[in-house]
Order: sequence, then C-alpha cells, then structure tokens
Amino acid sequence: MNQLLQLKRIDTCLLTVKVFKRDVQVNFSSINYSDFVSPEEEQKRMNRKRGKIKKFSKRSARRLRHLIRNTEDKWKVFITLTYPEDYPSNGRETKVHLNSFLQYLRGRKTKSIWVLEFQSRGAPHYHLLASNQVAKEEIAERWYKIVGSGDEKHLRAGTRVESIRSKGHLYGYVSTYIRKSGQKQVPDGYEEVGRFWGSSRDILIWEAFERIGHFYELVWSIKLIRNWHRAHLRRFGIRWKWKGKGFIALDGVSLVNQIMALKL
Repeated sequence: MNQLLQLKRIDTCLLTVKVFKRDVQVNFSSINYSDFVSPEEEQKRMNRKRGKIKKFSKRSARRLRHLIRNTEDKWKVFITLTYPEDYPSNGRETKVHLNSFLQYLRGRKTKSIWVLEFQSRGAPHYHLLASNQVAKEEIAERWYKIVGSGDEKHLRAGTRVESIRSKGHLYGYVSTYIRKSGQKQVPDGYEEVGRFWGSSRDILIWEAFERIGHFYELVWSIKLIRNWHRAHLRRFGIRWKWKGKGFIALDGVSLVNQIMALKL
C-alpha cells in the first residue's frame, strides 16, 4: 500500500508556480493523494486543532521575511507601541489592545504588519510597518487611551514613529527585530502568548501558474528556475540541493519574466 501510494504521488502531480513581487514560489503536490486516505484518517485531519503557539519559530520568521520582501514598496513608517510600568501579562489582553489600534489604522485606510516582542523587564511591545504617514502625537494619544495607562510619562514616551527613508533602511530595521531572538522568548508568568506577528489582508499579490502532468515532465519544466536558484545561492556561499519538493527562488521574478517573454 505504501509503495502504491508513493508511486501514485510521483505519477500525477500538480505544479504551482506563484510569481510575487520579487520571489518565485514553486510547489509540487499530488492530486491523487486523497484517494488513498482512509475515512478515519480524513476525519482526524478535519478534527485536528492547531496547537498553542509557544515560540517564534524559524518557519514563522521565514514567512514574515517573505511577506515583507514582496510588499516592500508599501511601507512608509515604523511604529513601536510599548506599555507603561504596569502592563498585562496575558496575550489575549494585549491582543485586544493591538486590535483596537489596528482598527484605528484601518479607519485611516492604512495597511500594516505587526510583530510582538518582549522587553528585558518582561513587558510586551509591538513593532509595526504602516503604509501611510501618521502623526506621532496622534498615535501616542490613541495608544495611551487604548491601554488606559493614565501615566503622562507613557503618553510622551510610550510610542515611537519613524519614517522609512529607503529600502536599505527598511531591511536594516526589519532584520534587527526579526533576529532579536532574545526578545522573542516568552517571559515566565506570561500566559496565552498567541501569534507573534500578523498583517492586513490582501497585501500580498501574486500571479499563479498551474500545470498537471507526470512528475518527471513537470520537473523538467522548472529546470531553468532550479539551476538559476542553485547558482544564485552559490554566490552567497550557500549550497542547495533540490529534493523534489517546493522551494522559493529569491529574486527569481526577473528570470521568470525572461522565460515568459521567450515563450511569446
């Protein structure tokens, strides 16, 4: 049964190529896999609940980088939201505060990406990328009211707003707070941390191409992209060996555009 399943998955596959702003995502999947899943196993999959989030995983960090790389032209402002001396130690409560602030941004037709971190004192704080300029005084007053701190010092210093000067400035800032693993550690006593980052809807745009066929036929059709991606990584001293699964070709859009032009 296992051998039959393996052969069947290799025989008929769906190749999906998503072309984003900068990167190209290639993915293989079997269109016959569900034929071999027992009803009991299918029911288990449907009933399976997502486990509680306890840390900022490497996979989550990769998804965040991918999102920012391919929406880089949208972002105009960095925003930091911090808490006063007294702060909540429950993730659900801080997310209520964050959602109230995001609703305020949405009212101003402003898209955003947010990231959760913890200060050395254990207090949560949020970094945001925003798509429109917003006055610091307005943000400070809004966040001050949302958390209900009543601390004038927090009103003056509880927020930070900084314009994004260039893409280099954007990536320098982003790489700093994504790599600060120490500030992603959940402090003792902090409960229900929840998600470490999130974003507005419909900010990531791509064009998708799909093709169904024999596995080896589809492999041949993406050979140029695989070889280019391998050479591209080699320039940075990274050795990559394709294992027959999906991959993301960083900065591969220019190559795909050249291929599409040749086909015309």
